[in-house]
Amino acid sequence: MTIILKIARAELRSLFYSPVAWIIIVVFFTVSAAFFAGQLMDVSRVQQLKLENEQGWTGFQGALSLNLFTNTIRQVLQYFFMFIPLLTMGSISRELSSGTMKLLSASPVRIREIILGKFTGLVLFGLVLLSAIAMLLFTGYFSIQDAEFAWYLSVLLGLFLLSATYMAIGLFLSSITSYQIVAALATFMTFVLLNMVGNIGQQYDLIRDITWFLSITGRTEQMLEGLITTRDVLYFVLIIALFLGLSMLAMKRRQESKSWLSFLHLNLGLIVIVLTLGYFSSRPAYTGYWDVTRNELNTIDTATRNILKELDGSPVTVTLYTNLLGEGTQAGLPVSRNAYMSGMWDRYIRFYPNIDFKYQYYYDIKKEDSSFLQSYPGKNIHQIAAQMARLYKVDTQDFKKPGEIDQLADFSEEPYRLIMELEYKGEKSFLRINGGSWPAEPNLSASVRRLLKDNMPKVLFTTGHYERSPWRNGEREYGKHTNLKMVESAMINIGMEADTISLRSNEIPEQTAILAIPDPKSVLEADEQKKILAYLEKGGNAIFYAEPGKQQLLNPLLQYLGVHIDKGILVKPGLHRSPALFDAYLNKTGNYMAREAYMQVFQQTGQNPAGAFFTGVNNISYRDTNGFKVEPIITLPGNDNIWIENGLFVADSAAPVFAFEEGDNRKEEYVLGVRLSRKLNHKEQRIVVVADADFMSAANNSGHSIGLGLYSWLVYNRYPVYTSVKQARDTRLTIGAGTGKAIWYLYVYILPGLLLLAGILIIVRRKRK
Repeated sequence: MTIILKIARAELRSLFYSPVAWIIIVVFFTVSAAFFAGQLMDVSRVQQLKLENEQGWTGFQGALSLNLFTNTIRQVLQYFFMFIPLLTMGSISRELSSGTMKLLSASPVRIREIILGKFTGLVLFGLVLLSAIAMLLFTGYFSIQDAEFAWYLSVLLGLFLLSATYMAIGLFLSSITSYQIVAALATFMTFVLLNMVGNIGQQYDLIRDITWFLSITGRTEQMLEGLITTRDVLYFVLIIALFLGLSMLAMKRRQESKSWLSFLHLNLGLIVIVLTLGYFSSRPAYTGYWDVTRNELNTIDTATRNILKELDGSPVTVTLYTNLLGEGTQAGLPVSRNAYMSGMWDRYIRFYPNIDFKYQYYYDIKKEDSSFLQSYPGKNIHQIAAQMARLYKVDTQDFKKPGEIDQLADFSEEPYRLIMELEYKGEKSFLRINGGSWPAEPNLSASVRRLLKDNMPKVLFTTGHYERSPWRNGEREYGKHTNLKMVESAMINIGMEADTISLRSNEIPEQTAILAIPDPKSVLEADEQKKILAYLEKGGNAIFYAEPGKQQLLNPLLQYLGVHIDKGILVKPGLHRSPALFDAYLNKTGNYMAREAYMQVFQQTGQNPAGAFFTGVNNISYRDTNGFKVEPIITLPGNDNIWIENGLFVADSAAPVFAFEEGDNRKEEYVLGVRLSRKLNHKEQRIVVVADADFMSAANNSGHSIGLGLYSWLVYNRYPVYTSVKQARDTRLTIGAGTGKAIWYLYVYILPGLLLLAGILIIVRRKRK
C-alpha cells in the first residue's frame, strides 16, 4: 500500500507541474462556473422581480435543489470527457517512451502496484476537478432555502464514479502505446464509442442487454435525480476493474515472453467475467435502490405499493402489443425495449420483482377504419405495412398478419394501438397507454385491482330524458371523464365503471355504487321518481346535476333531502365575457372530500383550492331533514356585481341589470354545491347536489381541478387510488439579485484568475528548481 501511495503522489506531482493540467483546471472551472453561476444569477433576478411585483408570492414550482442545477450538470457532462484524454495520455506512455518503465519493472515493484498507484494519482486529480463542481453545488446549497443536502451528495457520487471510470479507460489506452497523442486520440474515440454503444443491436435480445450494460450514456442520470442504484454503482465498479485488469495484462505482456494467444485468452476471460457480472447485476430483480430525495420523488407512492402487496407473489405477465399501423409504434419496438423497461417498469419491479414480460407485434386496422386505407391510395394493408416496416427498419415477417392478433387478445372494445395487457392467475386486464407517456400509478393500481377481481364501483347515469351521457363525447356530454379510453384520468382507466340506466323499464341494481341524475330536460315519470326515492331511502349514494331553468324537474326529488334549487340564474356582468360564466372553488369542506392534486395542495397549505368553470348556475337552499347533515362544498362570495337574476335573461344579448322589482336579489354568499351524509343501515350514506351540470362537461374541462373528486367521496375514496402530492420546501433562494451577480463575477473571473496565477507560480518555481 505504501508503494501505491508513493506512485500516486509522484503521478499527482507530475500532473501539477504540467501546464496542460493547469490549463484544464482553469478552463473546466471557468466553463462550469459560467453554467452554474449564470443559472443562479438568473433565478435570483427572477425571484427579486416576483417578490417586488407579486404580492403573496410563495416561491418557484418544484424543488429548486433539483430544478436549478440538474440541467446544468447535464451540460457539464457533455464536455467533461473531453478533458480526460489530455490527463491520461502520458500516464504510462510517457514512462514507456522515456524508458523509466523498464527501471520500474526491474525493481521489486509489482505491476499491480504500478497500475493502482497511477490510477490513484489520476483519481485524486479528478477529485481536484470535481472540487470545482462541489464548490459550485454547495454555493447553491447555501443559496437555497431548505436545500436537499443528500441530493448534492448523490450528484457528487455519480460524478466521482464517472470520473474514475474515465481515468481507468484512459490509463489502459496509455498502457498499450508509447505515443501520447495516439493514447489521447484512442481514449477520446473510446469515450465516444461507449456513449454510442447503447444504440447498437437493440433489436436483438442478448446483444441489447450487453450493449446497454456497456453504454455509459445516462449512467449518472438517476444519481443526478437523487436515486442511487446498485446497478449503476456496480456498472462503474466493473468497468473500472475491467480496464485496470486490462492495463495490468498489457504491462505484464511487455515483461513476459508468453505467446500473444495466451494473453488474448486472459483478456477475453476477464472481459467475459465482467460482462457476465454486469449482465446479472443489471437485472431488475437483483437491483437495490436508495432514493435520497426528501420526498422520495423517484419511488412509487405508498398507496401504489399497498396495491402491489395485495398480490400474493405469483407471477404477473405483462404483454406489450405493438401495432405497426397504430399509435405509439416506436415505443413498442425492440429497439426501444430498454427505454420501455426503465421508463415504465423498473420502479414497480423494485417492489414486485415477479413480473414476466412478453411482446407481440402485428399489423391490422379496424374494419370500420376506412379512412386509413384512403390515406394510401392504390395500396392494400400488406403494402402499407411493408412501407411502414422500412420506415421503422423492421421486418414484416416478425409481425402477425391481420386477424391473427385477435386470437391472442380480445380487442373487440379496444383500438389497435400500443397497449399492455396484465395477466395474473388467469385474470386479464388492459393497461392503456395514452398521450405518448406511460400509464400513471393510479392507472396501474386500477388494472391490478381488476386482476384481483375487486368489486369495481359502478356509476349508473339515468337516461331517457335527454340527460348528459357517459357514452357521448360532445361538448356538453360526460364521456370524457367517464368512458373515453384515450383520457388517462377517465373513470374507465382508474377503476370505476360508468353506464346508463333507463328507470322506465329497469330497477336500480343493488350493487350500484353511485346513481347519477345528470340534468334531465323533461319531467321524470312518477314511477321513475319513486324508484329514485326508494333507492335513496335504502341508503344508496347519488349525485344530482341541476341546471337553471329546469329546477322544477329535480326539486320534487331534492325535497326529500332538504335541498332546493332556487329560481333564476346567477349572473355577473362584465366586458367580453358571458354574465353566466363563473370560476368557483371548493370550500374547506369540499377540498377535504378527496385527494385530487389541487385538493391535496389545499390540505397541505390552505391555498389554491380546487375549482371549476360554471356556465349557468344558481343558488342552493338547504336544511337538515330525514337525518341528513347538509354541508356546502362549492361556494361563491357575493358582491354588488353578482346577483340572482329572476327576470328575462338571454346569455348572448344585452348585459342584465339588477332589478329588485323583478325579484332579483343579492346574497353575501352563494352555495353552488352541497354534500349530504347520514348513518343508515350501519353505513354512511353520501349524496352530492350541484346546481350546474356544465362544469363536468367536456367543454368545461370535465370539472377542471375538481376532477373526479366528488365521485371519489361518494365511493368512500376507494377510487381513484390517488398518489400523494408532495410539496417541495426548497422553493426560494436566500440571496438577492445583487448577491447572485457577485457570485457570477467571483466564480467566472476572480477565482479562475487566481487559479491561473497559482498554476503559473508553481510551474515557474518548478522550472527554477
